[in-house]
Amino acid sequence: MKLNKRTLATAVAAGILLAGMPVMAEDVPSYNLEEIVIQAEGVTKNNADTTVNVKTVSPGKASTIPELLRSCAGIDIQQRASAGDNQDGTVKLRGFDARRYTVLLNGRQINSAGVMGGQYVDWTTIPLNTVEKIQIIKGGKSAAHGNTLGGVINIITRDKGVNGGEINILSGSNGRHDYLFNYSGSAGKLDFNVIANKTETDAYLRNNDYEAKQYGLRLNYDITDKDTVSAGVNRTETKRGYIIANKPGANYDSRYPISDGESLSPAPSVSSALNPGAYWEKTNTYYDFAYKHKTESGFWQVDYWKNDEKRREVNYNAAGTAVELDRTIVSDKSDNIGISGQTKINGHTIGYGGEYKRLRYGYGYYDIRPAGGTDQIYPSQKIDLWGTYVDDSWKLAERWSAYLGLRYDHFSATRDDSRATTMRDYDTDSLSPKLSLSFRNNATTNTFVSVNRLWRAPSMAEYYWWSQNYNSKMKAGSTNPGYQQQVKPEKGYSYETGFEQKVSDKYNTKVTLFYQDISDYINFQHAFPYFCYNVDKVKVWGAEWENVFKMDESNSLILNYTNQHTKKVGATRTDAGMTDALDYRPLHKASLAYQYDAKPWQVRYSINFIGDQKALYNNTVNSIGSYTIHNLAVVRELDKTKSISLYVDNIFDKQYVEEIGYPMPGRSYYINFTYKI
Repeated sequence: MKLNKRTLATAVAAGILLAGMPVMAEDVPSYNLEEIVIQAEGVTKNNADTTVNVKTVSPGKASTIPELLRSCAGIDIQQRASAGDNQDGTVKLRGFDARRYTVLLNGRQINSAGVMGGQYVDWTTIPLNTVEKIQIIKGGKSAAHGNTLGGVINIITRDKGVNGGEINILSGSNGRHDYLFNYSGSAGKLDFNVIANKTETDAYLRNNDYEAKQYGLRLNYDITDKDTVSAGVNRTETKRGYIIANKPGANYDSRYPISDGESLSPAPSVSSALNPGAYWEKTNTYYDFAYKHKTESGFWQVDYWKNDEKRREVNYNAAGTAVELDRTIVSDKSDNIGISGQTKINGHTIGYGGEYKRLRYGYGYYDIRPAGGTDQIYPSQKIDLWGTYVDDSWKLAERWSAYLGLRYDHFSATRDDSRATTMRDYDTDSLSPKLSLSFRNNATTNTFVSVNRLWRAPSMAEYYWWSQNYNSKMKAGSTNPGYQQQVKPEKGYSYETGFEQKVSDKYNTKVTLFYQDISDYINFQHAFPYFCYNVDKVKVWGAEWENVFKMDESNSLILNYTNQHTKKVGATRTDAGMTDALDYRPLHKASLAYQYDAKPWQVRYSINFIGDQKALYNNTVNSIGSYTIHNLAVVRELDKTKSISLYVDNIFDKQYVEEIGYPMPGRSYYINFTYKI
């Protein structure tokens, strides 16, 4: 299936024409079907295109967020390792990496500063054993969320007021062990949730052992029947071995697969190649507070959140006899304050809000420097983001619903500490209108059309490297395309149309066509020579097809398919990927899942197909052939409080990579015991 601009334009027109057909006037229900909720799009800012129910997709097993999202239409997963991997491209939403979409935890943004080797989204900080569902809003349809192209992933934990919890103990291949505890309760007007988790796994790739500990507390207190305050703290302590290159030769270790290796970021002024035993350990603490007041026609709410991330990096000499580098980097100290609300007036649901976000990082230090090194670690840059929005959802007529939103964003960046490197000042802003229409064709069919302006300012890393290289015409013999050129914000439009239909009591389907046209795309990769510059355009277009078959009360099938195309226009260098398209975007992706639920048994069998894809590797365009992965999960309930689960991942021991140079594990087995408190 191949879609181009003309095809999509025709499809949008067809969608509008289809919406004008004379049909019945009944409401279209919202279908809650296992892990997918098919809803009308663009009616309110809370409507999700897809909702992943964690207990349905992965019963009894606290998987990773990327694994839970793997089967969703419109999402690509690209990992170097199965544990603790957090690259910008680990999860892609509608073709865009983590710099270009927003991740929320119960509505609180968890996107980080993404500097000094830190991740823009750290998936390991999310307490998986309390996650209830994951809502996905694809594209820039919501005015409530700014500075985004791909959309929003909102991770929602279990509702308050449930007295009880559970203990999970998991053991499996590659020395993986999970010990997970969570408990929720209430005392009068106070509700609370507490978690304590530990995960560890041996190295599959050389030196890449992993251990994480997590502690969390969330409190909700009803001051009155209209006023509620909530507060939470979540702390994650992680230790992960750097992947060491393992190539045939003098230093080859046959116990591990052949693979590439990782590097220090930022690189010390004196070269420090990573050696066996090298690791980083990180503490990441999230704080958040909210006050909510209910009114007669809606609510208003004030939120505050803060990130505190610190990472220590250690490297040994080649002989492994002494530490040659030991440094600590304070990679994220960002915070945000916001206000939002909603009110109903004469059939209109009016939403509004504003936020002020400060992207910051802190002062680092060396305990041991590489011989001859003189580096100091000061926070060189800071970014302030202001945003405000208003939106309206209402019924235009008996069968028409509309969503109209307008968002204003202001971005300013400058130097932070005067002892750090000089930075160029940067200031820009934008207005982004949003429009979505939904038409109820009949009692079982809904048609939708959405047109939205997209806008994204540079990230902390992009701003830094653009500023540092601004006056560098050449670097290591390479010409800088951004030489004395102002880097511009990304901007453009997204277009979307489709329909959802309840074909029968047992079958529901949804088809979406999308086209995103981005001007001044920021071409940047966090690797030498760190050039950051705009290219003329990036276009992303394709189709998504989502299906749920309810065969009977116990058996269901879920089928999702994504067709996705990308195109770069105006790129001439290969320092930030291919010149004609975006890397690691498969043309075809399909998933088929069988679900069986009849007490005391639950069975999940999933098949994930990833089509051919291309990526730049060693300055040459390489192809990754298509592959199919089969996974099985069987859960047996022993009694009302205990269950045991068996999982087999990659049943047929397929050899494959998601990122060139880093092979993924073969067949893996896990067993899990769950005890409900």
